Amino acid sequence: MENNRNSDVSHEGHRERLTDLINNSGIDCVSTVQAVEFFLTYIFPRGDVNPLAHRLLDRFENFGNIVDACESDLKSVKGINDRSAKKIKLFSELIFYYSSSKMSKKISLNNRGEFLDLLEQTLRFQTTEVLYFFAFNNKFMLTHKRKFNRKSKESVGISPIQIYEFLATAKPFYLVIAHNHPGGSAFPSQDDADANAFIESIIKDFNCSLIDSYIVGIDGIYSEYNKGFPRKFDTYGTLISSITKMDDN
Repeated sequence: MENNRNSDVSHEGHRERLTDLINNSGIDCVSTVQAVEFFLTYIFPRGDVNPLAHRLLDRFENFGNIVDACESDLKSVKGINDRSAKKIKLFSELIFYYSSSKMSKKISLNNRGEFLDLLEQTLRFQTTEVLYFFAFNNKFMLTHKRKFNRKSKESVGISPIQIYEFLATAKPFYLVIAHNHPGGSAFPSQDDADANAFIESIIKDFNCSLIDSYIVGIDGIYSEYNKGFPRKFDTYGTLISSITKMDDN
């Protein structure tokens, strides 16, 4: 029993030293293992999480892949149970909540660049297909947003009741919707057009207008109403260029 107490004290001291190191130097100045270990201290209130940090990095290679991993994949790593897997998985939601709450009061459709920044930040690196509703007032200021998990790529994935509930809460003057194509082009499909028509049929009874529908893919952000890319992603072009060169060789 005394050994366990000494061990807990030792780990607590290590956590404090790691916290002080990151607080004084910044997380960019520590090793990848130390950064992941520090993150795990929020998931596990006690104990030595250094070995677990190593196991997670051995399995997923970097911090981003750890956070993006599905729960079942996370639980395949020794030391990760249902609860800790859920906490890790929800970390990206927490980061988005923080950043979007800082930005939301400033976002206006009058500044398209800011809104495109929000779309890129929200949807570019999502690993599953999700749909967002953005509500704006009559001065084009963002007032509410809501995330919907799409049940499949072939359907809008949300019920009319969910749309009614959002509209009743947000009372938007203008509405913008956006979803992503994980790992694919942002060019719209017939399914996307059908989803837009479905949503427009629902909101016609409300005093608001659907003014655009955006798709975020690996190649950029596509505006379905303007039928073009207001923003392209350079990484996609670099990838295509590399593949072309390989084919030429």
